[in-house]
Amino acid sequence: MHCRFALGKIVRACCAAAMLAVAADYAAAAEFRLRSQCTASGAVVTLGDVAEVFAADRRQAETLSAVELFPSPTAPQQRFVRVREIQDLLMLRGLNLAEHRFSGANQVTIACAAAARSETEQPLTAAASRRANLRVQESIVRYLQQHAGGDRPWTVEVELNTSHARAVSAARTLTIAGGRAPFTGAQRFEITTDGAERTGQFAIDCQVNLPPAVVVTVHSLGRGTVIRETDVELQRGLPREQITDAAFSLEEVVGKETTRAIPAGKLVTNDSLRAPLAIRRGEIVTVYAKSAGIRVRTIARARDDGSLGDLIAVESMQDRTSFFARVNGVREVEVFAHSVQAEKVPASRTAQTAVRPRTK
Repeated sequence: MHCRFALGKIVRACCAAAMLAVAADYAAAAEFRLRSQCTASGAVVTLGDVAEVFAADRRQAETLSAVELFPSPTAPQQRFVRVREIQDLLMLRGLNLAEHRFSGANQVTIACAAAARSETEQPLTAAASRRANLRVQESIVRYLQQHAGGDRPWTVEVELNTSHARAVSAARTLTIAGGRAPFTGAQRFEITTDGAERTGQFAIDCQVNLPPAVVVTVHSLGRGTVIRETDVELQRGLPREQITDAAFSLEEVVGKETTRAIPAGKLVTNDSLRAPLAIRRGEIVTVYAKSAGIRVRTIARARDDGSLGDLIAVESMQDRTSFFARVNGVREVEVFAHSVQAEKVPASRTAQTAVRPRTK
């Protein structure tokens, strides 16, 4: 019995000595980049658990990574190991530290593998899930600003599942790729998570939008100003509650007249515009009356302002009788025979074509 035990110790010692001898055979320098956190992969913590091993030869890197350091911590405990302790352990195992270089963290936090597994099985809190979604949204917005259009106000709608949200929460950095021009609407992006222990990748589908472009004034416009192309411009990013009844294209505002003053940089709304006035109140207008192919012309005085197509009240120059007529040109209106008197037209019927003068 004792002989078998002693023989087993001798075999293990010989294996360890052989492993170190193989590592010593590779004189090329290696780099040990220490992790800030890690999870033990087995019952014993190895150099590959606490550090990334870089060497010119793959076999040398594998051999060095397999060097055992100390037993793994038991759940729920953690072990904190400084770089100096790791160096001392490697020297005790026969490594010449002068041939290798250390970088990375100054201290490694080592967790039990069982404890790490139980932690990933726990549900993610709602707050942590929201933070993960927000982090992905901000990362995609930065990616879009770099690859698809400067500082445009992109909005991203994304909903991560639990495993993706957990991976994002644990990641030190996120790398975004993918998407298709023009990068609006349904989009798919590749997310790479670079964590302390591992790197992962997954794809997500999301909705990308840009706020609508609205028309704003370049400089202040007074009431009654006919808008020119140089007076307005398109702008994005205004809050949605501010764009009610907004104009969304330059074509629909250029050439129209303002009904009130609009300060510089302010939204142009449809209720602040009208077609340019063809007739102003008090002007003498030409009245054309049509009936069965006969056209009669007379003059009258406008009692209202009117744009092309508006129905306005005019007053006869002969007997001051009022009637309605349709504006059909600059200081020109038109009436039709057999229409009713202006005084008898209800408010609900003011859109009728015209009203002929009342006879005495």
